[in-house]
Amino acid sequence: MNRKMYQWISELVRHQPEQTTERAWSAIGQSVRERYQCGQQRNNKLHFTSQDKFALRSDIKKELGIDPFETYQLPDSRLQIAEYHDNEKLAKNPASHNHVLVNSPSGILNLNGRSIQLHTDVMPAAGMLCLSSEIKHIDHPALVVVENLSIMACCNVLKIPAQVNSALWIYRGDYKSGAKIDACHALLNRFGNDKEIIVFSDMDPKGLEIALTIDNARYWLGPEPNGWRNCLTSKVASRSGFDSQGVAMNYLLKQQKAGSLSDPFKELISLLNTERSSYRQEHMSAHNIPLALVAINL
Repeated sequence: MNRKMYQWISELVRHQPEQTTERAWSAIGQSVRERYQCGQQRNNKLHFTSQDKFALRSDIKKELGIDPFETYQLPDSRLQIAEYHDNEKLAKNPASHNHVLVNSPSGILNLNGRSIQLHTDVMPAAGMLCLSSEIKHIDHPALVVVENLSIMACCNVLKIPAQVNSALWIYRGDYKSGAKIDACHALLNRFGNDKEIIVFSDMDPKGLEIALTIDNARYWLGPEPNGWRNCLTSKVASRSGFDSQGVAMNYLLKQQKAGSLSDPFKELISLLNTERSSYRQEHMSAHNIPLALVAINL
């Protein structure tokens, strides 16, 4: 049993339950026939009588404790699946699908009406991994979306503008760590309209593309404009990484021509295209680069 098989069975038993249903032959349909010993194959078609459907429905209820006629899809959560089946991985979502990593340079998270101290004298924190769906209130004036995980641990020592010191920093997420991209976007979708959204990313085509594609983002956080060229021409600037971001660069150039971007942001795109190099967040931190907010749009 897997999710696709369950959904195929649910569609079958819900379709005219008192009549015979004909389906085109398919590997999943044949697997259902063989696994549950029901239905017939004729002329490259699968036929299921009302009795086949009733028996199939009964078998699934015995196996999972779920009626496929009443429940179209298996539960999304592994914990919910574990109530019915020995294979919790049948769940749609991975165990960490709802996890989001948050931090604040101030060392205090103001969430759900409470203040949570993170950076203590005993041990600094890389942030708090929590359930995105359980964050009901955010009492921070701004949200900073961070591209790279390593930066979350050092947000309190970066040279940042005062406006973002008390902001809630949210790791954008990835497919390897515990924090997920979808969980970050779900949080932004719920609170983005009422907060100042800032994107802190690498100074490279992909990083700026992230800034342009996050809904409601108004500012990009990066090196001060008067230091852009020095960063991009420094010995730690990456030129090999730039070459792999041609698609993102083309996207930026199209947006630049569209006319909605601020002059500083357009200038940064031009500079990236000219210097053909990248300057990563980790280098901004390691070299103590002063950071500033740059408006994204006019």
